[in-house]
Amino acid sequence: MGNITPSNRQRADRCQKAITAYSDDDDHSNLVDFLADAMHWADANGEDFHIALAQACRHYIHELNDQQQDERRLIP
Repeated sequence: MGNITPSNRQRADRCQKAITAYSDDDDHSNLVDFLADAMHWADANGEDFHIALAQACRHYIHELNDQQQDERRLIP
């Protein structure tokens, strides 16, 4: 079986589920609280949050570029 990666829409939907479930607050507040809590988690576990954030930003750009490339392939 081939390696099927999620689309950016699937990634956003997966994140929406996590953000909505994070607490009873609105989505924006849940996102901010999750990111702040992730910083506390990183401190408690000896991880560097800012390095992880920089890596996440690189992944995001790569995924955007992959999506755009895939969309260009669909144009006849």
